[in-house]
Amino acid sequence: MIVNIRAVTFILGFAALLAVMDGSATTAALGSIRSDLGGTLPAVVWMTTAYLVAVGVTLPLVGWLSGRYGGRAVYLGGLVGFIAGSVLVGLAWDLPSAIAFRVLQGLGGGLLEPGAVALAGSLAPKERVGAIMGRFSLVINAGPILGPLFGALLADAGLWRWIFLINLPLGLMLFVVSLRLVPTRTDKQVATPVDPIGIGLLVGGFVAVLLAVSLSNAVTGATTMLLAALGIVLLAAYAIHAVRAPAPLLDLRLMAQTGGFAAAVATMGVVGFCVYSQLTVLPLYAEQAFDLTGAARGLLVASLGVGLLLAMPNAGRLSDTYGPRRLVSIGALTAAFASAGFAVASVHGWPLAVACGLLFAVGLGVGAIGSPTFASVYRSLPVEAAAQGTTALFIAVQLMAAAGATVVAAIIAAVADPVPTIYLILAAAGLLVLALARLLPGRPDAIPPTSGAAAGDAGGNSAAERRATGCAGGGMPLTGRTAPDQCRDALHPGLLRGAS
Repeated sequence: MIVNIRAVTFILGFAALLAVMDGSATTAALGSIRSDLGGTLPAVVWMTTAYLVAVGVTLPLVGWLSGRYGGRAVYLGGLVGFIAGSVLVGLAWDLPSAIAFRVLQGLGGGLLEPGAVALAGSLAPKERVGAIMGRFSLVINAGPILGPLFGALLADAGLWRWIFLINLPLGLMLFVVSLRLVPTRTDKQVATPVDPIGIGLLVGGFVAVLLAVSLSNAVTGATTMLLAALGIVLLAAYAIHAVRAPAPLLDLRLMAQTGGFAAAVATMGVVGFCVYSQLTVLPLYAEQAFDLTGAARGLLVASLGVGLLLAMPNAGRLSDTYGPRRLVSIGALTAAFASAGFAVASVHGWPLAVACGLLFAVGLGVGAIGSPTFASVYRSLPVEAAAQGTTALFIAVQLMAAAGATVVAAIIAAVADPVPTIYLILAAAGLLVLALARLLPGRPDAIPPTSGAAAGDAGGNSAAERRATGCAGGGMPLTGRTAPDQCRDALHPGLLRGAS
C-alpha cells in the first residue's frame, strides 16, 4: 500500500483542528447558549468544564490504546465519538442535556486530537518530521485563537448550534476519506496488558487537578484545595507506580530519554500557558483600551494568531536542518522582548497599531518555540513510543493552559490594570524557555539514534543494513522488498509503503 504522507497529514491535521476549534468556539458562545437554553451563569460554564473533564478521562489512555489497538483505530474511534457528541449537543433541548452530550463529545475529542497527532508522528519520516509536525503544532496553537472568532460570529448571528452541527458533514467527510487513505497499520500493535491501577491513578489525578484549576475562580477555596491536593496525591502515587510497573499506562521513563524529551514537554507546557493566558485577557483589553466591540474585539488576538500562522510551519521546516535548540532560543528572546514591550505599551497607552505589531512579534516568537519543540519529540523518540510521547505532551499543555487562564483571571480580579503584570509574567516565561532550550537537541545529524543500530536511519536501519541494500539514503525496513524498491522509498520521502 502506498501512503501519501502529504495527503494523510492534511486529513489528520484537519480532524485535529475540528476538535481544537470546537472547544474554544463554545466558550465564546456561552452567552447565546444561556439565552436559548436557560440556566444560571455558573451552570452554563459547565458546557466547557464538562468537555474538559471528559477530555481528561480519555487523553491519558491514548498511548496505551494506540499500542494495543493501533493509532488508526484510536483516531477513528475518537472521530466517531466526537461527531456523535457534536450532533447531540446541536440538538439539545435544555442545558442539562447539552452538558451531558458535551461529555460524550469530550470523550471522543480526548482521543481525536492526540490520536491524530500521534498517528502523524508515527508516519513522518524523521528527515521531514519538522515540516510535517510543524503543521500540527500550528493546529494546536492557532486553533484556540481561531475558535473564539468563529464562535463569536455564529453566536452573534443566533446560530450557536452550528458550532456543533457543522461537525457532522465535515466529520463524515473526514471519516470516509480516512478509511481510504490512512493506513490500516502504521505502528506495531502489541498485546499491552491492562494497567487498572495506572488508569485509576493517572486519570483520577489528571481530572482532579484540571477541575481544581478550572473551577478555582468559581467555587470555594476549600473545594479547590481539596481537589488539587487529591489530584497531586494521585499523580504522585502514579509516578511511583509507573517506575515499578512492567507496562505502565504512561511510561514516565521516557523522560530519561536522550534527545531532550523532558525539556520538550516542559517547553510545550510553557507554550500552552502563554497562548491560553493571552486568549483570556486580550479581548477584554481590546474593549477597555481601544473601545473595540463585537468581532473587532478579536483584532488583538488575530494579530497574535497571524504571527503564529507565519512562524510555525516555517520554523518546523527549518528545524529539520538546524534542530530545535537555536530556533527555540531565538523564539524565546523574541517573545520575551515583545511581551515586555507590550507591557510598556499598555502602561503608556500607545496606539492600536503598535499593540498589534507587538502581539504579532509575540506570535512569531511563540511559533518559533512551539513547532520545533513539538517536532523534536517525534525525531528523538522511537516510532513505537510516539503515542506515549503525544500523551505526555498533551497532558502538559492541558494542565498549563488551564493554569494560564486561571492565573490571568485571578490577576484581573485583583489588579486594577492587569495587562502589564500579565505580560511581564509572559516575558519571564520566555526567559524560562530560553533556559530550557539549552536542553533541546542541536542539529538533527547530532541526535543519537533511538531505535535500530548505532547509525540508524528513520526506519531504524543501521548504516551497514543500508549499504547491504545498496541504498545510501535509507528507507523503511521492509521485508521481502528488493533493493531498488527500498531505494525508491528513500528517494521519495513523501511516499511510504506502509504495512496493510
